[in-house]
Amino acid sequence: MVGGNYYCLIAGLPEISPDDKKLSLSVQDIRSYLSDYLTNKEMDVINLFFLPNDNAQVLRILQKKSPDLELPTVFDVEQLENEVNDPMFLPPYLKNYLLDLQKEDHIESNRLPETDLSEKYWEYMLSQKNKLVQRYAEYSVNIKNLITALNCRKFHLDIEKEVIGSSHFAHQLKISRAKDFELSDDYPYIEKVLSLFEKDNPAERELAIDMLYWEFLDEATEFKYFTFDNVIAFMLKMMILERWSKMTTEQGRKVFETLLNRFKDDFKFSKEFEL
Repeated sequence: MVGGNYYCLIAGLPEISPDDKKLSLSVQDIRSYLSDYLTNKEMDVINLFFLPNDNAQVLRILQKKSPDLELPTVFDVEQLENEVNDPMFLPPYLKNYLLDLQKEDHIESNRLPETDLSEKYWEYMLSQKNKLVQRYAEYSVNIKNLITALNCRKFHLDIEKEVIGSSHFAHQLKISRAKDFELSDDYPYIEKVLSLFEKDNPAERELAIDMLYWEFLDEATEFKYFTFDNVIAFMLKMMILERWSKMTTEQGRKVFETLLNRFKDDFKFSKEFEL
């Protein structure tokens, strides 16, 4: 955004009420709204969080499956189909993944394609210049790896094959037999995740994990009311809300209303900020 003035953009974001039957605007609507205010480079940052959908679409194309037209991707289906055959304009991690598949000396992985591509995606995210993106990527991949490792322990699966990345965190998950993988001292959220993992109800567990992300975003953007970081956090929270809004069960509705309450509180601007 020219001059870095995000006041008008953020002030124009929708007000959401816990009484709403559904979100008044979709994530795609918000994405379109942001594109009218942000520079191309800033939208490139926003789009980073949609690339997992492009990954999923690419894998469907490679597996000769019909594309999922409901996925909000960065590249449309026709573009992705063309790129699979001749990758030119995709992000480097995805382009390199496809080029490697085309090599005559390509070595088949012993992991699922989803795991391999996910690892490349998160490495790409960790390499971004935006500090919030870096921090979010590190936090996210650690949480996902931790849950993966806990599930591997529970179901006697090979942690080495499932955990992604080469960080100290990932290494400890692969080698440690301690309950907390000897990570609690350096990563306070480990104990929270261990506690949440004991929940019997999958929906409650997923909600609690999503709220960890929410809390991370709150802390990362504290006192950054009208900054690009706040815009990024808004979009990520909207993505959480939309996922839960699609639930149709009574339990899902209660979960969604809890999230809406949190969302409304976080983005209510007081009179002192009005022009």
